[in-house]
Amino acid sequence: MRFFQGLDSDLEQRFSDGEWREWVWEQIEAEGDVPEGVSFEEDIEPWLGDRAGVAMLPSGADEEPAVAVALQVKDGEAAMAFLDEQMADQSDEVGYYLEGDYVVFSEAATLDAVRSAAEAGTLSDNENFTSDMDDLGEAGVVAMWADMAQLDDIDPSAFDPSLEMTEEQLGMGGEQPEITGRVAATVRLTPDAIEMHGVSRDVAGMEVPAGGGDPLVTQLPADTAVALSMENGRETVQAMWDYYSQDYAEELQEAADAAEAEGFALPDDLKVALGDSMTLAVGPDIVGAVTGMSQTDPGVPELPVAYRVTTDTERAQELLDENGLGAGMLVSRDDDGTLTLGTDRAYVDAVAEGEGDTLGDSDLFTRAVADASEAQSTFFLDVSPFEQFYLPQVTDEKARTALEKLAGVGASSVVEEGGDGHFTMRIVADEQE
Repeated sequence: MRFFQGLDSDLEQRFSDGEWREWVWEQIEAEGDVPEGVSFEEDIEPWLGDRAGVAMLPSGADEEPAVAVALQVKDGEAAMAFLDEQMADQSDEVGYYLEGDYVVFSEAATLDAVRSAAEAGTLSDNENFTSDMDDLGEAGVVAMWADMAQLDDIDPSAFDPSLEMTEEQLGMGGEQPEITGRVAATVRLTPDAIEMHGVSRDVAGMEVPAGGGDPLVTQLPADTAVALSMENGRETVQAMWDYYSQDYAEELQEAADAAEAEGFALPDDLKVALGDSMTLAVGPDIVGAVTGMSQTDPGVPELPVAYRVTTDTERAQELLDENGLGAGMLVSRDDDGTLTLGTDRAYVDAVAEGEGDTLGDSDLFTRAVADASEAQSTFFLDVSPFEQFYLPQVTDEKARTALEKLAGVGASSVVEEGGDGHFTMRIVADEQE
């Protein structure tokens, strides 16, 4: 993992040799939280395994959910003997039991409930869990799974009464849409990237249209520093409006009336703004352009920023003119139903014409942004234009060495059929020479 190469060489070697457990123990020991006379090598390493898991189980209305921790062990008898000796004076607070190759911990008051639930069936018996984890793929270094319907049953005020809020305080109606579906996610490490990948399954309610086709974001110049995109925004706005109209019709009507007073029609004008494909682009010279802005010139500064959208360009131009953002404020051009806006004519033209290499051709973009051609939304950041400004501020040499290897950040969200989808976020390193 190249991001870790800025670490102390000895620490890097220990991580490479799999001695992360020893390192964690040393950090705990340094905080003074280790019982006197306990040695990792002699008392813990002989029985400690490589895996751990945490689970949360609903306990009923107004009840704090039960939390369980499962710790893998290589020698169950040795583990229980050590715990019995070290935790004898905490038996009223913490409970534990041995199940196969794991010791399961929970609060003493919820231990029986946790054990009964596990005896009734584990996640390995849950078809949804096994199917979702198969769809997720490689589990990576950390993985999670959640049943959203059960999470919806957990009241935050069970943890802290101060978190209790009425539906009126939250601005909610009396009948709320039911939360359904499941989410699974993982963090993976590769030699050149840190990746968080997740899948969503059977999410009911509002149907968000899928992306696909030839998104505008992939047509941006290859040297684009920052990019945001959204596909099928027009349909998404209408789907959201229809969905929330079921429970918030009065609130939406108030918003529509307020917008109408300002010359806007909701949701139609919002649909025009997002269109069928939308992207926001920032050029590589943005920092220099901002720092070089005149403090005395009252005119609109020329910045390498462009908003590009495939939409009803006639209505979009009307909205700009009616709100004082037409000629003299923003530069715009219409290319066969795709509107490009900005303040710098040269940059607007470069983005609209798309000559030369594009972002879709960029190796960094394709490494950072997964499934860009079918994504419903994306984000991309090339850090190279900004390094000269933030790296000198990092005084820790090891941290700076690690940051120097950072090349870009990307994220994407893909909508599938039937309430399914997947998302990916990547932090990628520069290419090795």
